[in-house]
Amino acid sequence: MRFEQLKRHLEAKSFAPCYLIYGEESFFIEEIGQWFEESIIPKDLRDFNQTVLYGSDSSMSEVVERARQLPMMYERTTVIVRQAQTLMRQIAELETYLEHPNPQSVVVFLIHSGSMDKRKKVIKQVDKFQGLYECKPLYENELPAWLESHLSQRNLEIEVQAKQLLLSFIGGNLRRIKSEIDKILLAIPELTTIRLEHIEKHVGIHRNYNVFEMQKALSSGQLQKAISILNYFSENAKDYPIQMTLPVLSSFFSKVFKYHALSNKDEAAKALGVSPYFIKDYQNAARIYSMKRLTRILGSLKQIDLASKGVGQLNSPNSTTQLYQDLSLVMRP
Repeated sequence: MRFEQLKRHLEAKSFAPCYLIYGEESFFIEEIGQWFEESIIPKDLRDFNQTVLYGSDSSMSEVVERARQLPMMYERTTVIVRQAQTLMRQIAELETYLEHPNPQSVVVFLIHSGSMDKRKKVIKQVDKFQGLYECKPLYENELPAWLESHLSQRNLEIEVQAKQLLLSFIGGNLRRIKSEIDKILLAIPELTTIRLEHIEKHVGIHRNYNVFEMQKALSSGQLQKAISILNYFSENAKDYPIQMTLPVLSSFFSKVFKYHALSNKDEAAKALGVSPYFIKDYQNAARIYSMKRLTRILGSLKQIDLASKGVGQLNSPNSTTQLYQDLSLVMRP
Protein backbone atom coordinates (compact mmCIF):
# COMPACT_ATOMS: atom_id res chain seq x y z
CA MET A 1 0.00 0.00 0.00
CA ARG A 2 1.11 3.53 -0.70
CA PHE A 3 0.89 6.28 1.89
CA GLU A 4 -2.50 7.61 0.73
CA GLN A 5 -3.98 4.11 0.67
CA LEU A 6 -2.76 3.50 4.21
CA LYS A 7 -4.29 6.79 5.37
CA ARG A 8 -7.67 5.85 3.90
CA HIS A 9 -7.42 2.49 5.64
CA LEU A 10 -6.73 4.19 8.97
CA GLU A 11 -9.36 6.91 8.51
CA ALA A 12 -11.92 4.09 8.28
CA LYS A 13 -10.76 3.16 11.83
CA SER A 14 -9.64 -0.25 10.61
CA PHE A 15 -6.60 -0.57 12.83
CA ALA A 16 -4.11 -3.40 13.11
CA PRO A 17 -2.88 -4.12 16.65
CA CYS A 18 0.68 -3.41 15.53
CA TYR A 19 2.37 -1.51 12.70
CA LEU A 20 5.94 -1.73 11.50
CA ILE A 21 6.50 1.35 9.34
CA TYR A 22 9.92 1.09 7.73
CA GLY A 23 11.86 1.98 4.60
CA GLU A 24 14.25 4.37 2.91
CA GLU A 25 11.81 7.30 2.53
CA SER A 26 11.98 8.94 5.94
CA PHE A 27 9.55 11.68 4.85
CA PHE A 28 6.70 9.16 4.60
CA ILE A 29 7.70 7.48 7.86
CA GLU A 30 7.53 10.82 9.68
CA GLU A 31 4.26 11.80 7.96
CA ILE A 32 2.63 8.52 8.99
CA GLY A 33 3.96 8.89 12.51
CA GLN A 34 2.51 12.39 12.74
CA TRP A 35 -0.83 11.12 11.45
CA PHE A 36 -0.95 8.43 14.14
CA GLU A 37 -0.07 11.00 16.82
CA GLU A 38 -2.67 13.56 15.75
CA SER A 39 -5.57 11.57 14.35
CA ILE A 40 -6.45 8.58 16.53
CA ILE A 41 -6.76 9.93 20.07
CA PRO A 42 -8.60 13.25 20.65
CA LYS A 43 -6.23 15.97 21.80
CA ASP A 44 -7.80 16.36 25.24
CA LEU A 45 -7.44 12.62 25.94
CA ARG A 46 -3.88 12.03 24.70
CA ASP A 47 -2.28 12.51 28.11
CA PHE A 48 -4.18 9.44 29.32
CA ASN A 49 -4.23 7.28 26.20
CA GLN A 50 -1.20 8.04 24.06
CA THR A 51 2.44 7.21 24.70
CA VAL A 52 5.31 8.38 22.50
CA LEU A 53 8.62 6.60 23.07
CA TYR A 54 12.04 6.69 21.41
CA GLY A 55 13.78 3.47 20.56
CA SER A 56 17.13 4.52 21.99
CA ASP A 57 15.56 5.29 25.38
CA SER A 58 13.18 2.33 25.60
CA SER A 59 13.04 -1.45 25.71
CA MET A 60 10.65 -3.81 23.97
CA SER A 61 9.33 -4.97 27.34
CA GLU A 62 8.37 -1.36 28.14
CA VAL A 63 6.56 -1.07 24.77
CA VAL A 64 4.62 -4.28 25.47
CA GLU A 65 3.76 -3.15 28.99
CA ARG A 66 2.32 0.15 27.63
CA ALA A 67 0.44 -1.73 24.91
CA ARG A 68 -1.33 -3.93 27.48
CA GLN A 69 -2.74 -0.93 29.36
CA LEU A 70 -6.45 -0.24 29.01
CA PRO A 71 -7.72 3.13 27.78
CA MET A 72 -9.26 5.78 30.04
CA MET A 73 -12.46 7.54 28.97
CA TYR A 74 -11.89 6.46 25.35
CA GLU A 75 -12.08 3.38 23.15
CA ARG A 76 -8.36 2.79 22.55
CA THR A 77 -4.79 3.70 23.36
CA THR A 78 -1.79 4.24 21.10
CA VAL A 79 1.87 3.53 21.66
CA ILE A 80 4.14 5.20 19.10
CA VAL A 81 7.84 4.34 19.03
CA ARG A 82 9.98 6.79 17.06
CA GLN A 83 13.46 5.86 15.78
CA ALA A 84 12.50 2.27 16.51
CA GLN A 85 15.32 0.74 14.44
CA THR A 86 17.38 0.49 17.62
CA LEU A 87 14.74 -1.85 19.08
CA MET A 88 14.70 -4.30 16.18
CA ARG A 89 17.26 -6.50 17.94
CA GLN A 90 14.56 -7.15 20.55
CA ILE A 91 11.65 -7.58 18.16
CA ALA A 92 11.23 -11.28 18.93
CA GLU A 93 9.85 -10.20 22.32
CA LEU A 94 6.71 -9.04 20.48
CA GLU A 95 5.77 -12.57 19.42
CA THR A 96 3.99 -13.53 22.65
CA TYR A 97 2.11 -10.23 22.79
CA LEU A 98 0.90 -10.51 19.18
CA GLU A 99 -0.56 -13.96 19.84
CA HIS A 100 -3.13 -12.24 22.08
CA PRO A 101 -2.82 -8.47 21.47
CA ASN A 102 -4.80 -5.89 23.39
CA PRO A 103 -7.80 -5.19 21.07
CA GLN A 104 -8.00 -1.63 22.41
CA SER A 105 -4.38 -0.75 21.69
CA VAL A 106 -2.51 0.32 18.53
CA VAL A 107 1.28 -0.01 18.61
CA VAL A 108 3.30 1.79 15.94
CA PHE A 109 7.02 1.34 15.30
CA LEU A 110 8.62 3.99 13.07
CA ILE A 111 11.75 2.33 11.71
CA HIS A 112 14.27 4.30 9.64
CA SER A 113 15.73 1.30 7.91
CA GLY A 114 15.37 0.03 4.37
CA SER A 115 15.30 -3.66 5.18
CA MET A 116 13.12 -6.04 7.16
CA ASP A 117 13.70 -9.77 7.64
CA LYS A 118 10.31 -11.12 6.57
CA ARG A 119 11.32 -14.66 7.46
CA LYS A 120 10.96 -13.93 11.18
CA LYS A 121 7.80 -15.15 12.86
CA VAL A 122 7.03 -11.76 14.41
CA ILE A 123 7.24 -10.02 11.02
CA LYS A 124 4.86 -12.58 9.56
CA GLN A 125 2.48 -11.93 12.48
CA VAL A 126 2.44 -8.19 11.78
CA ASP A 127 2.05 -8.79 8.06
CA LYS A 128 -0.94 -11.05 8.74
CA PHE A 129 -2.56 -8.14 10.59
CA GLN A 130 -1.82 -5.95 7.52
CA GLY A 131 0.45 -3.81 9.66
CA LEU A 132 3.68 -4.14 7.67
CA TYR A 133 4.27 -1.06 5.56
CA GLU A 134 7.37 -0.16 3.57
CA CYS A 135 7.99 3.51 2.72
CA LYS A 136 9.82 3.46 -0.61
CA PRO A 137 11.23 6.52 -2.37
CA LEU A 138 9.03 7.67 -5.23
CA TYR A 139 10.07 7.03 -8.80
CA GLU A 140 10.65 10.09 -10.92
CA ASN A 141 7.40 9.56 -12.83
CA GLU A 142 5.45 9.38 -9.54
CA LEU A 143 6.62 12.77 -8.26
CA PRO A 144 4.15 14.97 -10.25
CA ALA A 145 1.12 13.02 -8.98
CA TRP A 146 2.44 13.09 -5.42
CA LEU A 147 3.02 16.85 -5.62
CA GLU A 148 -0.48 17.48 -6.96
CA SER A 149 -1.97 15.31 -4.20
CA HIS A 150 0.08 17.08 -1.53
CA LEU A 151 -1.01 20.49 -2.82
CA SER A 152 -4.64 19.40 -3.15
CA GLN A 153 -4.68 18.56 0.57
CA ARG A 154 -3.66 22.17 1.17
CA ASN A 155 -6.25 23.54 -1.29
CA LEU A 156 -3.51 24.54 -3.70
CA GLU A 157 -2.92 24.11 -7.43
CA ILE A 158 0.27 24.52 -9.45
CA GLU A 159 0.91 25.52 -13.04
CA VAL A 160 2.48 22.86 -15.26
CA GLN A 161 5.67 24.85 -15.90
CA ALA A 162 6.04 25.73 -12.23
CA LYS A 163 5.64 22.05 -11.31
CA GLN A 164 8.22 20.96 -13.86
CA LEU A 165 10.70 23.59 -12.71
CA LEU A 166 10.28 22.78 -9.02
CA LEU A 167 10.65 19.03 -9.49
CA SER A 168 13.57 19.30 -11.91
CA PHE A 169 15.42 21.54 -9.44
CA ILE A 170 14.71 19.61 -6.24
CA GLY A 171 14.18 16.08 -7.57
CA GLY A 172 12.79 13.48 -5.18
CA ASN A 173 13.62 15.27 -1.91
CA LEU A 174 10.04 15.33 -0.57
CA ARG A 175 10.97 17.06 2.65
CA ARG A 176 12.57 19.93 0.76
CA ILE A 177 9.64 20.19 -1.65
CA LYS A 178 7.30 20.57 1.32
CA SER A 179 9.66 23.10 2.89
CA GLU A 180 9.76 25.22 -0.28
CA ILE A 181 5.96 25.16 -0.53
CA ASP A 182 5.76 26.23 3.13
CA LYS A 183 8.13 29.09 2.30
CA ILE A 184 5.94 30.27 -0.58
CA LEU A 185 2.79 30.14 1.58
CA LEU A 186 4.52 31.99 4.39
CA ALA A 187 5.23 34.81 1.94
CA ILE A 188 1.77 34.67 0.29
CA PRO A 189 -0.74 33.12 2.76
CA GLU A 190 -3.75 33.72 0.49
CA LEU A 191 -2.19 31.93 -2.51
CA THR A 192 -4.36 29.38 -4.34
CA THR A 193 -2.23 28.66 -7.43
CA ILE A 194 1.57 28.38 -7.47
CA ARG A 195 2.95 30.01 -10.61
CA LEU A 196 6.34 30.18 -12.27
CA GLU A 197 7.12 33.59 -10.75
CA HIS A 198 6.49 32.22 -7.23
CA ILE A 199 9.02 29.43 -7.79
CA GLU A 200 11.55 31.88 -9.21
CA LYS A 201 11.16 34.44 -6.44
CA HIS A 202 10.70 32.34 -3.32
CA VAL A 203 12.52 29.10 -4.15
CA GLY A 204 15.32 30.97 -5.89
CA ILE A 205 15.28 29.19 -9.24
CA HIS A 206 15.97 31.33 -12.31
CA ARG A 207 13.37 30.54 -14.96
CA ASN A 208 15.98 30.61 -17.76
CA TYR A 209 18.97 29.21 -15.91
CA ASN A 210 18.08 25.95 -14.20
CA VAL A 211 18.64 22.24 -14.62
CA PHE A 212 15.27 21.79 -16.32
CA GLU A 213 16.15 24.30 -19.05
CA MET A 214 19.62 22.77 -19.35
CA GLN A 215 18.15 19.31 -19.89
CA LYS A 216 15.75 20.69 -22.51
CA ALA A 217 18.64 22.40 -24.29
CA LEU A 218 20.67 19.20 -24.35
CA SER A 219 17.76 17.13 -25.64
CA SER A 220 17.12 19.58 -28.48
CA GLY A 221 20.77 19.96 -29.51
CA GLN A 222 21.10 23.55 -28.25
CA LEU A 223 24.62 22.99 -26.96
CA GLN A 224 25.51 26.65 -26.66
CA LYS A 225 22.45 27.30 -24.52
CA ALA A 226 23.31 24.37 -22.27
CA ILE A 227 26.88 25.65 -21.87
CA SER A 228 25.54 29.14 -21.14
CA ILE A 229 23.44 27.69 -18.34
CA LEU A 230 26.45 25.82 -16.96
CA ASN A 231 28.45 29.07 -17.04
CA TYR A 232 25.66 30.76 -15.07
CA PHE A 233 25.79 27.91 -12.53
CA SER A 234 29.55 28.38 -12.26
CA GLU A 235 29.19 32.11 -11.59
CA ASN A 236 26.51 31.42 -8.98
CA ALA A 237 27.98 28.26 -7.48
CA LYS A 238 26.60 29.01 -4.01
CA ASP A 239 23.05 28.61 -5.33
CA TYR A 240 23.97 25.95 -7.91
CA PRO A 241 26.57 23.65 -6.34
CA ILE A 242 28.03 21.20 -8.81
CA GLN A 243 26.96 18.34 -6.51
CA MET A 244 23.38 19.28 -7.43
CA THR A 245 24.04 19.54 -11.17
CA LEU A 246 25.99 16.31 -11.67
CA PRO A 247 23.24 13.88 -10.57
CA VAL A 248 20.76 15.58 -12.92
CA LEU A 249 23.11 15.23 -15.89
CA SER A 250 24.07 11.67 -14.99
CA SER A 251 20.42 10.68 -14.70
CA PHE A 252 19.55 12.35 -18.00
CA PHE A 253 22.35 10.77 -20.03
CA SER A 254 21.84 7.38 -18.36
CA LYS A 255 18.20 7.44 -19.43
CA VAL A 256 19.16 8.41 -22.99
CA PHE A 257 21.58 5.46 -23.03
CA LYS A 258 18.83 3.18 -21.72
CA TYR A 259 16.41 4.51 -24.33
CA HIS A 260 18.90 3.50 -27.05
CA ALA A 261 18.99 -0.03 -25.68
CA LEU A 262 15.22 -0.52 -25.47
CA SER A 263 13.85 -3.10 -27.87
CA ASN A 264 10.29 -1.82 -27.38
CA LYS A 265 10.27 1.98 -27.48
CA ASP A 266 6.49 2.00 -26.82
CA GLU A 267 7.23 1.09 -23.19
CA ALA A 268 9.93 3.74 -22.83
CA ALA A 269 8.13 5.81 -20.16
CA LYS A 270 7.73 2.80 -17.88
CA ALA A 271 11.25 1.50 -18.55
CA LEU A 272 12.88 4.88 -17.88
CA GLY A 273 10.63 5.70 -14.93
CA VAL A 274 9.55 9.07 -16.34
CA SER A 275 6.30 10.72 -17.32
CA PRO A 276 5.20 10.05 -20.93
CA TYR A 277 5.20 13.84 -21.27
CA PHE A 278 9.02 13.82 -21.31
CA ILE A 279 9.64 10.86 -23.63
CA LYS A 280 10.02 13.15 -26.64
CA ASP A 281 13.04 14.74 -24.94
CA TYR A 282 14.75 11.35 -24.73
CA GLN A 283 13.78 10.49 -28.30
CA ASN A 284 15.38 13.71 -29.52
CA ALA A 285 18.45 13.24 -27.35
CA ALA A 286 18.94 9.69 -28.66
CA ARG A 287 19.22 11.11 -32.18
CA ILE A 288 21.92 13.53 -31.04
CA TYR A 289 23.96 11.32 -28.72
CA SER A 290 25.22 7.95 -29.91
CA MET A 291 25.80 5.16 -27.41
CA LYS A 292 29.55 5.57 -27.90
CA ARG A 293 29.35 9.28 -27.11
CA LEU A 294 27.07 8.63 -24.14
CA THR A 295 29.57 6.12 -22.74
CA ARG A 296 32.29 8.77 -22.91
CA ILE A 297 30.05 11.42 -21.32
CA LEU A 298 28.98 9.17 -18.44
CA GLY A 299 32.58 8.19 -17.76
CA SER A 300 33.65 11.85 -17.67
CA LEU A 301 30.77 12.76 -15.36
CA LYS A 302 31.90 10.07 -12.95
CA GLN A 303 35.44 11.51 -12.98
CA ILE A 304 34.16 15.04 -12.34
CA ASP A 305 31.99 13.76 -9.51
CA LEU A 306 35.02 12.14 -7.88
CA ALA A 307 37.04 15.33 -8.37
CA SER A 308 34.27 17.40 -6.77
CA LYS A 309 34.69 15.20 -3.69
CA GLY A 310 38.47 15.60 -3.70
CA VAL A 311 39.15 12.12 -5.08
CA GLY A 312 41.72 11.73 -7.86
CA GLN A 313 43.25 14.52 -9.86
CA LEU A 314 41.23 16.22 -12.60
CA ASN A 315 42.72 19.67 -13.24
CA SER A 316 41.85 21.56 -10.04
CA PRO A 317 39.68 19.30 -7.84
CA ASN A 318 38.88 22.02 -5.33
CA SER A 319 37.84 24.64 -7.90
CA THR A 320 34.12 24.67 -8.62
CA THR A 321 34.72 27.05 -11.52
CA GLN A 322 37.21 24.64 -13.08
CA LEU A 323 34.88 21.69 -12.55
CA TYR A 324 32.06 23.51 -14.33
CA GLN A 325 34.47 24.29 -17.18
CA ASP A 326 35.36 20.61 -17.38
CA LEU A 327 31.65 19.85 -17.45
CA SER A 328 31.15 22.21 -20.38
CA LEU A 329 33.92 20.43 -22.29
CA VAL A 330 32.22 17.09 -21.69
CA MET A 331 29.08 18.34 -23.41
CA ARG A 332 30.93 19.19 -26.63
CA PRO A 333 31.07 16.72 -29.55
